Amino acid sequence: MKTSNGSPPRRNPRIQAVQRAQFLRAFDRSGLSAAAFARQHDINYTTFCGWRHRRAKTRPSPGFVEVELAVPVADAELIVELGAGARLRIGSATQMDLAARLLHRLNTLAPC
Repeated sequence: MKTSNGSPPRRNPRIQAVQRAQFLRAFDRSGLSAAAFARQHDINYTTFCGWRHRRAKTRPSPGFVEVELAVPVADAELIVELGAGARLRIGSATQMDLAARLLHRLNTLAPC
């Protein structure tokens, strides 16, 4: 589409950034795969992956803090919020190594 003077229309980056952020928040809540979400909202999948990739680069990674309990608790449970409603529940010390490997792997995966 061209304007009356023959040049392509100028985009409004502020509106696009707002819409992009709205789509990304909706995706985080959706529980859908990136491909399914993009298809459902008629967004080019590659474009959507680019949005997610840029957002991941600008977001600080969650930090981890070592915590020690003064008194051991037999029935303690650790719950790690992973985002988009996903949680990791760790109910015993034997699951800690597996959970640490999983979190490391999730942190190194590409966004799409």
